[in-house]
Amino acid sequence: MSDTQATSKETKRHVMTFLVASERALNNALDELGFAENDDRVVEYEGRLAFTTCSHEPDCDDLFALIAELASRGESWELVSRIDLDGREVTFHSLARHRPVEAVETELPDDAAADDEEAPVHDLDTDSGVAQLRKELRRLDPAALYVSVGAASDGRVSARIVQRAPRRTIAIASGRDEASIRNAIREMLPTVMFDVTLRPPR
Repeated sequence: MSDTQATSKETKRHVMTFLVASERALNNALDELGFAENDDRVVEYEGRLAFTTCSHEPDCDDLFALIAELASRGESWELVSRIDLDGREVTFHSLARHRPVEAVETELPDDAAADDEEAPVHDLDTDSGVAQLRKELRRLDPAALYVSVGAASDGRVSARIVQRAPRRTIAIASGRDEASIRNAIREMLPTVMFDVTLRPPR
């Protein structure tokens, strides 16, 4: 088989990887390494904290620095990755100290809120989209909201700005990658917590 034929069979996939640890352990490691207090890559994850990176990022240096810091402190941590396949199909990969490595192919649940169809969609790669979203969010309390980030079917990234109680989607933002969406929303809602859509099997 020629190199050209081999290359044509390769398909690059979007990958998100979480470094998951207890809130205390991850915060201590972040502080020790001098990360910003409101680093957008730190998200809630099932009662713990996680530091996230993805295939849109240029490298994984910060992730490995945190792993080294957690390991030097004797803390427990876990790496969870989601590899987006076709449609809603995904592969979850998990690596933790006290259990074997595992990978599971499954399908993402369609957990979009019923009112998502009613929520306006703003393209954060355009100035007008940023301005419209800023106008919608300027009177809202960040403590009453959270932002759920996930891959969209068109290869882009979407973020749902959700009111906690009563639960409803306020707006949907679209962007080229996770970092650009987090940065844009963080400028509008400096203290809002991000929740990235990552659901490994139990």
